[in-house]
Amino acid sequence: MELGVKFRSDTAGHVTGVRFYKGAGNTGTHVGRLWSATGQLLASVAFTGETASGWQQATFAAPVAIAANTTYVVSYHAPNGRYAGDTGYFAASGADAAPLHALRDGVDGFNGVYRYGTGGVFPTDTWRSTNYWVDLTFTPAG
Repeated sequence: MELGVKFRSDTAGHVTGVRFYKGAGNTGTHVGRLWSATGQLLASVAFTGETASGWQQATFAAPVAIAANTTYVVSYHAPNGRYAGDTGYFAASGADAAPLHALRDGVDGFNGVYRYGTGGVFPTDTWRSTNYWVDLTFTPAG
């Protein structure tokens, strides 16, 4: 299953990688991806050296430039399920760590996106505004 989050930045900059929270049952090879809001794959990276649980991080081969005030999706593939999720998280609010913002529902459709598949599929489905604990690393322009 591909699990993701829609986000925007107040400033232009570069997405340098993907992070996700892993529980002990979330096994298999994980791949992180960055997408445009329309589903164009902008970058991908396989996670290596994962720990049994906790935050996992992978860095893209090259930073990806993003524009300010534009929606993007960051995701990862959990081949065996058992992913972290908090139902209802995006229903009433997003998550803000300026300059980045994980969008609350209604800002640009629903947030907390997923899609069943073997990996590399743009996540467009949503279920009860669930936060799948996907994050990114970012460097502001300047």
